[in-house]
Amino acid sequence: MKKWLAVVLWLFVPYAQADNALGQFIQINTRFHSIVGHPTWLLIIRDVQNGQILPYLFDIRSKNNFWIALTFGHSYRVTVSQLQFNSEQQIDNFCALQDGVLNGISMTVNVSGDLTTDPTSYRCHVLKYRDMASTLIT
Repeated sequence: MKKWLAVVLWLFVPYAQADNALGQFIQINTRFHSIVGHPTWLLIIRDVQNGQILPYLFDIRSKNNFWIALTFGHSYRVTVSQLQFNSEQQIDNFCALQDGVLNGISMTVNVSGDLTTDPTSYRCHVLKYRDMASTLIT
């Protein structure tokens, strides 16, 4: 039994301690005064180097949120940034993130104000910065 447990641990421990090289990331912070309805934010990222599609769906249920969207390559494109309030009301290119191919650039997105269907009720502040070597330690 001890040998079996040792083999199982030997198989899984290297993966748990390995460094996973990542590409770029998008950090999202929200600080809303109020939220209308139960919106969801669909963010779809396409890795330009290998064609990998990375969908993220964020349910906005609280005023203060912190999310990270990871990529696995250094060149990516945000193909969809859509805020959906219900089946009929949506904001396309939310926070103007659909802005062409980004190479070696990560982003921090801060969204504040009142989250409504009126684009003048909230503010997006997007900071883009060069970040060539992101590493996630698990």
